Amino acid sequence: MKTNLDNTIILLMGFAGTGKYTIGRTLSDHTGAKLIDNHLINNSIFTAVNADGVTPLRAEVWDKVKQIRRIVYDTIRELSPAGTSFIFTSELRQSNPADHVAFAELKKLANARGSLFVPIRLVCDVDELCRRIVSPERRERLKSIDQEQVRKRATEDMVFAPRHSNLRTIDVTARSPQSTVAAILKEISFIRSEETKSNRARSVKQR
Repeated sequence: MKTNLDNTIILLMGFAGTGKYTIGRTLSDHTGAKLIDNHLINNSIFTAVNADGVTPLRAEVWDKVKQIRRIVYDTIRELSPAGTSFIFTSELRQSNPADHVAFAELKKLANARGSLFVPIRLVCDVDELCRRIVSPERRERLKSIDQEQVRKRATEDMVFAPRHSNLRTIDVTARSPQSTVAAILKEISFIRSEETKSNRARSVKQR
């Protein structure tokens, strides 16, 4: 039986190799929420420029990706059925100002839809990240497979940690996707419960 998230937007943030797509797909299977993986948006552009997962991409590539992302967000805002839930995945880094903007845009989308917004930081030991990143599945999906780049990012930077009351951090180093999904659903249930309590208390004050 699927868990109904009822108009929730979940953002899975983490370095390449964390398992965002696998966790997002498993979460989608459990809830029926629509998975908008970052490579669902990126790969039409990556294919056009012959991305190989190792060679750095030109800055103009990311400008094109932003245009596609904007169209996807507009479509969700204007056309998706009310109550539909979404799962987004993205590698957002603390040191990258553009990633701060990307987070704010998704938060704005959640507000426009009246959605519960739950950002999840997925963290993982760097050696485990390097082990995971060279999987054949990643190469097939045009994902980064550069171990040196992943190690550099994970040691010199951190997964974006915005100030948000619903922010949660989950260490997935030794967790299965199923275990991570269970932890995410538990946190969402807690957030919903606290939100209900807060609304009731506010209603009593206004009487």
